[in-house]
Amino acid sequence: MAKGWRGLLEEESEHQWLAITGFFVFIIIGALAIQGTSSLPGVEYRSNGLDAVDGRVLDIIYGDSGTYTALILGDEGGIILHQDDAGILNDIGANYDDVLGMTFMTELHDGSIVVSPSNNTLEIIHVNAEVSQRTILPLNSNQEVFDVVDVAEQPNGDSYRWLMVTDEGDSTSLRGFGSVGSELLPAQDAFGNATLTAAMVNSGNIAWNMVEALDDGTWIAIGLTTNAFGADEDSPAAPIKHPVIGFISWSAGPTSPMLTSIEELDKGEIHSLVRLDNGTLLAAGTDSAVHIAKDRTTTTVDFSSVSATLDENGAVWLFGSAGSTSVVRMVDGVAEKMPLAQPLLLTIETSDVSNDVVYAYGINANGDAATYSIDTLAIGSIESGRGFLNFLFVTASTVVIGVMLWTASKRIRQNQ
Repeated sequence: MAKGWRGLLEEESEHQWLAITGFFVFIIIGALAIQGTSSLPGVEYRSNGLDAVDGRVLDIIYGDSGTYTALILGDEGGIILHQDDAGILNDIGANYDDVLGMTFMTELHDGSIVVSPSNNTLEIIHVNAEVSQRTILPLNSNQEVFDVVDVAEQPNGDSYRWLMVTDEGDSTSLRGFGSVGSELLPAQDAFGNATLTAAMVNSGNIAWNMVEALDDGTWIAIGLTTNAFGADEDSPAAPIKHPVIGFISWSAGPTSPMLTSIEELDKGEIHSLVRLDNGTLLAAGTDSAVHIAKDRTTTTVDFSSVSATLDENGAVWLFGSAGSTSVVRMVDGVAEKMPLAQPLLLTIETSDVSNDVVYAYGINANGDAATYSIDTLAIGSIESGRGFLNFLFVTASTVVIGVMLWTASKRIRQNQ
């Protein structure tokens, strides 16, 4: 190839122009071929949930070495399973009366899992301990009865503080808990001096359901508020519910958390609060997403989704509804819409990442468990169609440009 191209370049000027024109045609054809293979590689669909157990995966947290903790709905009801690094499965939810009534599983800084199996109670499952242990934390502040809806954790010097969304019966609120030791075992050392605050008093008519740490003493809570002055066009008497992003201030101590400001969105519902590697948050919703910076400024991202997760390289994956032919990947705040090699054949209920593979779990059109996975390392790799064409394109272009430069330098030396 190089010899023939060099021969054309050394001929008369019309042949040289023919060679240059051919090179530009090669560039255009190569670009079209690469664009034509832009669908995501490494995509797999299978009609089951986890390989180890049959059932719908409602929530899952992956740890190191392929470990995971999963809330699964099977034929006999809900179970919570943990798989350790040896691949051994343990039913860690067997003692709970109402597994499906649990609204959250939060991973703590040491890999432990915190849940709320009953009112006024948190339970820490030390899944990474050499011997499986649990710490039960009764939260009977003044004998008030409340249910814990979600928990978020934030570093506080050498310790940690927790903020909880609580169902107080006739309303929802937030309560602080801390400080918690950096070593969660032994439990008496970690939780012995931690105190629970009273409920936040200025929630208004907002129904809170989710919370995450933003920055030192600042938290983000997600909820729904009812606008009595707006109504659905089809039902004028029905008030409209809007998603709300609340900025919460609480820095440990006995003082209750305080709602400092809110941002109300027009429509949709926020389903995920993803903490990014730089400490900022992405509130992903069914209508759009909102990026929340540490200085409390917000930026709307016009992509809808039903599930979102952060991969091990810091990219956020936003999955759409069943039948979607693309997925959105956000890197450093820049969103890219990527065509899928296979459309989403499931309604996603949860998603997470393990060993550079994004797993989305849900149900197919028949209501059976299904899994959609994307190998994040396959993007642009030489094994993929696009990666292979990229390699050929770069190699051929390098050869052609190298021959052109060699021929030009030879002509210059001959004319001196």
